[in-house]
Amino acid sequence: MDRYKVINGKIVLTDAILDHHALIVENNIIIDITNDPDKYRDFEPVDATRQYISPGFVEMHIHGCGPYGFDTLGDPDLHGIAGFLRKKGINTFVPTFQWDEKVVNEVAQRIKESGLLQKTIPGIYVEGPFINQEKKGGISPDHIRRPDLDLLKQIIRDTQGLLKLMTIAPEKEGARQLFDYLNANGIIPCFGHSNGEVNDVFPTDQHQTNITHLFNAMSGISHKKSGLAMLPFIDRNVYFELNGDGIHLNDETIKMCYNHLSKEKMILISDAAVSAGLGYGEYTSYSKAIVSDQNGVRYKENNLLMGSNLLVNDILKRFIELTNAPLYEAVRFVSSNPCTLLGIEDQKGSIAIGKAADLILLDEQYRVTRNISDPAV
Repeated sequence: MDRYKVINGKIVLTDAILDHHALIVENNIIIDITNDPDKYRDFEPVDATRQYISPGFVEMHIHGCGPYGFDTLGDPDLHGIAGFLRKKGINTFVPTFQWDEKVVNEVAQRIKESGLLQKTIPGIYVEGPFINQEKKGGISPDHIRRPDLDLLKQIIRDTQGLLKLMTIAPEKEGARQLFDYLNANGIIPCFGHSNGEVNDVFPTDQHQTNITHLFNAMSGISHKKSGLAMLPFIDRNVYFELNGDGIHLNDETIKMCYNHLSKEKMILISDAAVSAGLGYGEYTSYSKAIVSDQNGVRYKENNLLMGSNLLVNDILKRFIELTNAPLYEAVRFVSSNPCTLLGIEDQKGSIAIGKAADLILLDEQYRVTRNISDPAV
């Protein structure tokens, strides 16, 4: 549709729900938000009665979904992933990897060739390799290295400008040099997979900085040791990822974070792996057998948690039910906030005149009922 108007729905803004208004879209751009849609008589109506009109969701930390893993992509699979996620209301995603040189380089090239760059895939996220072996979590020891500026420069070259976020352990010798180089090259450093303390962290007030899946695979909160998980409680400049699937963090931790941390910096993630969005069963990731069940996604050989089988559309619904957060606020955690961190907030992430019509519909139970944005948006 080149010209359409979304009518009779409730518009999810960043700070409120707007009723009795319509969205007017032309050439995939929102050109008006009006309480008089009849003046756009030539625009095709999209009826959103008893539904919420929301910006499309963002998966900022995702290793795979459905039958797809970013480590085993074939030529058509990026479009398969994009189509699978669109049905869940997820219109933007950041492919996330352990640092496997061959895999990361091949996928970077395929993203370049896919036509999905910028509009759907704003970049890639590499967890490591400069992390702490003691907090490796589901990352293979084969994909861990000591801080090495020359290797970082090679990774940036090999990923052809696509590297957007990288996890580093700040306590490792040489990590400060990596932090500064990442910032100088427009790449967001993410503290994580770390056994460090708050005092190991570098000043963040002049830089966009993120925390990789807060609490998971890092030193925790204690009155004896100021673990890395304390950082967003002390430093309000730092963005942080919160996994709300109910397995990576218990419900009390999620409530604590919602009640006490910055709502401008919170980003709900899934850390989804192959199988997310499908039924339980056995799958393969990085050539290893994994099992998806009520306990998340785990390596079969040692039962180690390595990802989620929920995607952010389900995590959003669960988060609202758990915390009683208003819909507009929870939507911000999966749309506006990640887009701001990624530097694409001028294009998408919220509903505003002049932005892309990156739009989905949610029913009264916050389930995605329709994706009405153009696939190219």
